[in-house]
Amino acid sequence: MTPLQRARGRFGLEVRASGARTRMVDLVQAGCCRLLFPRVAGQGLEAATVNISGGIVAGDRIEGRLACGEGTDLLVTSQAAERIYRARADDVPAEMAVSCGIGANARLEWLPHGTIFFNGSRLNRHMMVNMTGSSTFLFLESRIFGRKGSGEHLSRLGVRDRLSIRRDGEVLLEDMLRLESADVSALLAQPAIAGGQGAVATLVLVSPQAMDLLPALRTRLAAPECAGFAASAWNGMLVVRGLAPDGWPLEVALRHILPVLRGGRPMPSTWRS
Repeated sequence: MTPLQRARGRFGLEVRASGARTRMVDLVQAGCCRLLFPRVAGQGLEAATVNISGGIVAGDRIEGRLACGEGTDLLVTSQAAERIYRARADDVPAEMAVSCGIGANARLEWLPHGTIFFNGSRLNRHMMVNMTGSSTFLFLESRIFGRKGSGEHLSRLGVRDRLSIRRDGEVLLEDMLRLESADVSALLAQPAIAGGQGAVATLVLVSPQAMDLLPALRTRLAAPECAGFAASAWNGMLVVRGLAPDGWPLEVALRHILPVLRGGRPMPSTWRS
């Protein structure tokens, strides 16, 4: 089989508190990865990831590192939805790994746009978080299985998507999505899996105040826009999972949910219509 050109990318960002403001002290951009910094009001810092290769294919390798010093406030989003394109039968999966360190009383929000999986795509992705008991971490991952508006049907997919969170050195959460099937659409149609829905989302909030937000969040989830979503809270953590027919209704629901988890903060700049 003819070898094809593959992308390599690396990004790194370290922030520290300067008085009440969060300042960048180190920035790494290599290969296909870039970080943009929209001007936003407030004392925090916002960064948007950009993949200049135009999408991810099997064999690509992307690494990221985020370091949030004590008392900092960092939001990381993406410029647009990430696309995972079709792989050849013998191609190795694309690999993505992001490590995050969150210092005392710091806040990190990871709020990218969705990931769109094309038929035959293959991806191994892992986010690793080390945080303290006083810090806050908000995580979002939304996954769209084919573009419904284009009539796409997924017959083959290979995805392993993992989130690992440690708090004060102890394992708090290990969450793995493993979707490897010769007939993905039939698998997603099963009632116990996705009930025929084509998009799924997971949100995780870890903070000293996370569990206090559950009543307000459940009130918000009662809205028609959030049909298919549910939430639970334990051990200083709040987890929300949801289903939607495709990417747009999923995003509508997320726009309804995120203000509760973010304390009413404005949406990331790349999310604003």
